[in-house]
Amino acid sequence: MKLVTFAVDTPVGEIRRVGAIRKDGFYVDLAAGREAYLKAKGVEQAYIQAQLDCPSDMLAFIRAGEDALKKGYEVLDFAADREPGKADGLTVVYDPAAVRLLTPIPRPNTIRCFSLSEKHMLNGIKSMQDTAAWGGTKPSLTKLPDEWYNLPTYYKTGTTEIYGPDELVPWPSLTDLFDYELEIATIIGKRGRNVPEEEGENYIFGWTLYNDWSTRDWQNREMSINLGPSLCKDNASSLGPCIVTRDEFDLYNAHFTIRVNGEVWSETMVDLYFPLKHLVEYVTRVQTIFPGDIFTSGTLPFGAGCELKKWIPQGGVIEFEAEGMGILRNYIGKKGEPAPLPAAQRPYLKVIRGEDV
Repeated sequence: MKLVTFAVDTPVGEIRRVGAIRKDGFYVDLAAGREAYLKAKGVEQAYIQAQLDCPSDMLAFIRAGEDALKKGYEVLDFAADREPGKADGLTVVYDPAAVRLLTPIPRPNTIRCFSLSEKHMLNGIKSMQDTAAWGGTKPSLTKLPDEWYNLPTYYKTGTTEIYGPDELVPWPSLTDLFDYELEIATIIGKRGRNVPEEEGENYIFGWTLYNDWSTRDWQNREMSINLGPSLCKDNASSLGPCIVTRDEFDLYNAHFTIRVNGEVWSETMVDLYFPLKHLVEYVTRVQTIFPGDIFTSGTLPFGAGCELKKWIPQGGVIEFEAEGMGILRNYIGKKGEPAPLPAAQRPYLKVIRGEDV
């Protein structure tokens, strides 16, 4: 299933819905569709039951687990031929052109940023050395430490500066070298602690694309004291366009393309030194993971401009495309110019009745 969060404008304000992408590209509102499905079966209090079966908030939907997915597939079958628009007091199917696609998880619980591609890391280190440290500060990292091959370490980044598809990402005022990083975000689907490695993949709900925007000159300054990254990464992240569930996406055989202003800059595939199931085991040795947590892969090989020694322009358009997932497109602002807050921070209304839409 391909799951999305989308916004609908109403006379009283914006509401947000969890949808699944139908084969023809239309969005099926899973909560409203579940209500229509239950009403057709004569179930009393269908609205209440539908909200339990297929919650209209993505984090709540993920927490509902395999049962929500099963019932979501029932809704997709039920709404397979339904036309967009309101019928019997419910809007079940939406034309994507009539709504705004948001980041699928507007406010994740936490984002753990791993770095799992040896090829990317070696390319990045070489680029730092060859380009005078991206801004004048000599990099402290001259080779991959031995422990990189033993420990799948990570840092945590902010969960508030999350941008979605087609949003404008501001160019941070503190940098002259803004860069993208193509990564895969693994969405955790179950609560767990002390998870055996052989069971780790069972805790994966699905994947989406992740752009770990980076200010390279500022990054070198921060990391020269062996404490970063912080502002160099926390300035912005992008997630989207959808979450593809584990049963519908072949992560290790998917092809990824990066375009800058319409020009292909690189094509790549997943290359992980540690398997994802090992990350689950590693983190849960001492921490509890929760549905809606995100583990990022680190940059895929040739997934950052710095590896190519090419820098994105102010005012540019960056597109990540993944087979079977879609396109995560963002517009870049210009240095010193204000940009809107990410939609993830925008206030919205919670629907109390399915008939409100």
